Amino acid sequence: MTFDTTRPFGISAALTTPFTAAGTVDNGLLVGHVQHVLELGCTSVTLGGTTGEGPSLSQEEKVSAHNAMTAAGIPAEKIVLAIIESSLTNAVAFARQAADLGSKHILLAPPYYFKGVADDGQLGWFRALLTAIATSGLKVILYHIPQVTAAAVTPDMVATLKAEFPTLITGVKDSAGNWENTEELLKRFADLDILIGDERLLARGVALGAAGAISGVANFRPDLLTAILAGKPADERLPELVEAILQYPVTPAVKALVGHLGNDQSWRAARAPLAALSTAQYQALAQRYDDLFASPTR
Repeated sequence: MTFDTTRPFGISAALTTPFTAAGTVDNGLLVGHVQHVLELGCTSVTLGGTTGEGPSLSQEEKVSAHNAMTAAGIPAEKIVLAIIESSLTNAVAFARQAADLGSKHILLAPPYYFKGVADDGQLGWFRALLTAIATSGLKVILYHIPQVTAAAVTPDMVATLKAEFPTLITGVKDSAGNWENTEELLKRFADLDILIGDERLLARGVALGAAGAISGVANFRPDLLTAILAGKPADERLPELVEAILQYPVTPAVKALVGHLGNDQSWRAARAPLAALSTAQYQALAQRYDDLFASPTR
């Protein structure tokens, strides 16, 4: 199977969040960033996910950012709202709010605080939430990132939820970086948007029908990803770039590269418990990027 252009999800920038010197979300800088990545070919942006430090943001901050984007003319349907909650009540309320704001997609992580929970317990949480938003019109992308949540969204769980909520479940974001899992999702769920979280796997995924990616790299080099969806050979520097980022805490590293390419060091600020890269780390990562991309494609 090849990429199906009749229903492309495309490349969504997993938005990183800029902060002011006072530690508040810099909505002005964020809006400009969103406009920039959309102009560069992203089909959407994802607000409040892992790269966006979503669990460290209040719902009020996310709503404020969403409103700032739409006030600037960014269509609400281009804003995927991430929901990373353990509280079922909060997750339901935030999903309904996403629909009220005009978003069409939500990225839905499993409840993550309690570890070692049986699949039946997680399925019960998902069932209750999905039942509560059944008439919302939302498209739900299940979020598999077990290295962070310690709660897997397995292919069998996807099959169960898709069978029970066929109009709600429209995709899976696989951020585990495990090709075997990605391959199984692609082979079992041709009718779902399987989205790649690890950019190193995007070309292989697209070859089997992946609908796109929700990507941190898309914050600063979406062209490397949109080219793959367009059928061009993957730039061989992409895996090296991802490996360079993975040498550091990922979210601060992405922020550092956004700041480096945009010549705006305010992007480096992170919200506790995350911390900005040290000056030495920043300089090393920026130099590695410059060395990789000092010349055209190779």
